[in-house]
Amino acid sequence: MSNCSCRFCFSVAAFALLTMVLASVGQSQTTATPTSNSKPLPKGTEAPATQPIQGSMTQHDIEHAALMRLIDSIEPYHKQKELKGAATLSGSTTMLALGSKWSERFKKFHQEVVFSRGTDGTEAGIKALAEDPTVIAGASRPLTEKDLADLKKGKCKDPLSVIVALDPLALYVHKSNPIAGVTPEQLESIFRAPGGKGKHFSTWGDLGVTGELASKPIRIHSRSEVSGTTTFIKQMVLRGEEMAKEVQLHKSNQEICTAIGTDLGGVGICGFGEATDQVRPVSLIMNGVRVPATEQSFLSGQYPFVRPLLLIIDKAQMGSDGGLREAVLRYVLSRDGQLEAVREGFFPLDPAFIRKQLDQISGPQMR
Repeated sequence: MSNCSCRFCFSVAAFALLTMVLASVGQSQTTATPTSNSKPLPKGTEAPATQPIQGSMTQHDIEHAALMRLIDSIEPYHKQKELKGAATLSGSTTMLALGSKWSERFKKFHQEVVFSRGTDGTEAGIKALAEDPTVIAGASRPLTEKDLADLKKGKCKDPLSVIVALDPLALYVHKSNPIAGVTPEQLESIFRAPGGKGKHFSTWGDLGVTGELASKPIRIHSRSEVSGTTTFIKQMVLRGEEMAKEVQLHKSNQEICTAIGTDLGGVGICGFGEATDQVRPVSLIMNGVRVPATEQSFLSGQYPFVRPLLLIIDKAQMGSDGGLREAVLRYVLSRDGQLEAVREGFFPLDPAFIRKQLDQISGPQMR
């Protein structure tokens, strides 16, 4: 957590998570072979309590058990005092359901706190915070220097961004699409606008697909310009270049996957936990090596599309809100809050990284 662009902080969080999970996996005793369809918990699934590893288990079972051990090592939320007040949650649509769950569970500890929903979309949430420093904004991408400058030019005097979960993304196509994998350069050529610095692929034949689909147009399914997902694609895939305009726009990542499932020529990047039975994730060809979009690949850092989910506040408000913002941040970084993130299909943070963030939110903690 910092007032920087969050790229370095995000790398720290992802690496810390990777270290703990892989260490846990490495200590597990099993004779099972890895599976190819591993994914985070489906949204709405109750995460079971950690169980001892016994007998033969799949790689997904091992990774799931490791994640649960990680959750168990995070401090639970402790109510420090009674709270009253109201907070408006604005921003990332990706975080909409998670934010709702967080506020619902938080109210079990603090019944007199009232939450309301503001404008949707990462860009809209940042703008809302600039106009009203009492807003708590969600962002599904790292903040940029321009974001911070815009916040400070507005009414948000001391913007504070906190990484609250990690969201793996994958490239999806219709389940009947035979494409085996794409290189980073091919991926750029799919999403890049015509007339850019490099090639623009318009048909599946451009990607080496043969048969009936070869002459069919590539139809991109995406979010709008105000979405953090779209901005993340521009930053990570297109390296700042413009995205192709002939896209089918959708209100959520879930809608993207649903639409691709009915469109043989469709393609899109969306959350790993949003997949349906009608789509499949596409492997990336990295330096000649095929990297499948699996939980193992995300946790090992091989499949590169893992983004931070942020909550942004005006730290200047913390002196006059009776402790509400501090308590909200402590909750989402607690075992309770991180378990809700897992239930919604996201990855939790490493406990050591959480402690560092809490030290910056509340000051050095006695442990």
